[in-house]
Amino acid sequence: MKIVLTGSLGHISKPLAKELIKKGHQVTVISSRTEKKNDIEALGATAAIGSIEDAQFLTKAFTGADAVYCMLPVYDFIVDVMDETRRLVGNYCAAIRASGVKKVVHLSSIGAHTDKGNGLLAFHHLAESMFRQLPADVIIKHMRPVGFYNNMEYNIDFIKRKDFLGRFLAFRFYGLMGMLSGKTGIIVANYGENDKNPWVSPYDIAAAIAEELTAPFVERKFRYVASEELTCNEMARILGEAIGKPYLKWGLISDKEMFNALKSFKLSDKRAQGVVEMQAGSHTGTINEDYYLHRPVLGKVKFKDYAKEFAAVYNSTK
Repeated sequence: MKIVLTGSLGHISKPLAKELIKKGHQVTVISSRTEKKNDIEALGATAAIGSIEDAQFLTKAFTGADAVYCMLPVYDFIVDVMDETRRLVGNYCAAIRASGVKKVVHLSSIGAHTDKGNGLLAFHHLAESMFRQLPADVIIKHMRPVGFYNNMEYNIDFIKRKDFLGRFLAFRFYGLMGMLSGKTGIIVANYGENDKNPWVSPYDIAAAIAEELTAPFVERKFRYVASEELTCNEMARILGEAIGKPYLKWGLISDKEMFNALKSFKLSDKRAQGVVEMQAGSHTGTINEDYYLHRPVLGKVKFKDYAKEFAAVYNSTK
């Protein structure tokens, strides 16, 4: 098959490209960075250098493909995520129509089943809705991975934080005696402790996407992808052991406290509120309710496997 992948050589697209090439498929990888061309070609893929912001470029890249994989970038610094989603998915849909490609795998997310109570994840619901407006003969498979293991790396700065807020939260959850005995660092969120959530490795996501790209496209569908289901306390213990803090805790704080903590990292009010609402959905179960109705077979990569990667990143940061 001739398959076009977006996502450059990211956490998912790189192992996905390797898997497809190993199975004998002709793979084209889209990247906006010219310096990635040699790395892409070294994998045995064809590099298409251009931007998903350019519908004409996408049309040219998609033309002649048997199947395409479409993903949206991480919106770290975008003020209006919904407007950006409308624009980029609009480009994808225009390119799909113009190129005539009929087989599409779209990287969506857990929480995409609703547009309420999911905070930042609401843009995935919008994206799925837009893709569903394509002609009926375009078969779309929406992949809904759960929380990425590597998202835990956003907690590293907080675990290492030693300012007033960091010391206050460590005192709150470890107590004075705990701090005197050397316990420092804490993971906090407005979900935590015994809240149980599904998590996934990008490698398991890549394997699932490879499977869907090469399987028959019979009807439109969605598929959840997960590697392991763990409580926050279990995750903190595993990460703590990996970084030499076996006592590490995951403290549950209020929505207001979470908002203020995010603001201390210079997030905008809108961005911070989106994160708070998303994480509150994890605490109440709103985010996960549809996942448990369509629970997948769990993947191969477990959280203990990922903890080694987390430790390497943790130890390399100041």
